[in-house]
Amino acid sequence: MKKTSFSRKLLFSLWVMGVILLPRTSMAQDAFELKAALTYNFAKFTQWPESRLNETSAWEICYFGNQYHDSFMGLSNKKLATLPVTVIQLSDISKIEQCDVVFIDANSRGLTHRLLLAVENKAILTVSDISGFEMQGGMIEIVEQDKRLYFKVNMRVLEASGLKISSQVLKLALEVKR
Repeated sequence: MKKTSFSRKLLFSLWVMGVILLPRTSMAQDAFELKAALTYNFAKFTQWPESRLNETSAWEICYFGNQYHDSFMGLSNKKLATLPVTVIQLSDISKIEQCDVVFIDANSRGLTHRLLLAVENKAILTVSDISGFEMQGGMIEIVEQDKRLYFKVNMRVLEASGLKISSQVLKLALEVKR
């Protein structure tokens, strides 16, 4: 029974991601919401270290960039692994340790190097729409091509941090760097 329920949830989430990857007519605000939804789904289909799964504290999804405020705040009523999601807007790197997931937008590009140093080899999932993010050492880069959203995954960095992402999600990736 449990496996069937998980399979249904996985298929539904993959369907949602498929809808996200379809062309959109109004990309501007929709793109912010879709990137927030993708970030949540990446976290949902990530295998976290046992130590994190044993914690009882809320999942912290952090983001940089004022333009994403409403989109990420919409995740506040979600859950990951039966625990609630707390959304935190960051303005600098100093509080990065409290995060389970960090999204850094292209307008915060100047923080990328320091962010990647701060989370190096830590179980903090990094997602961004900065061009070249996964090549710089980020885990997941969201890419817009032909009015569609795709993503690239850096498996080497994910594995070094102790995280694993579902093979079903990897099948949807534009590129997987090993």
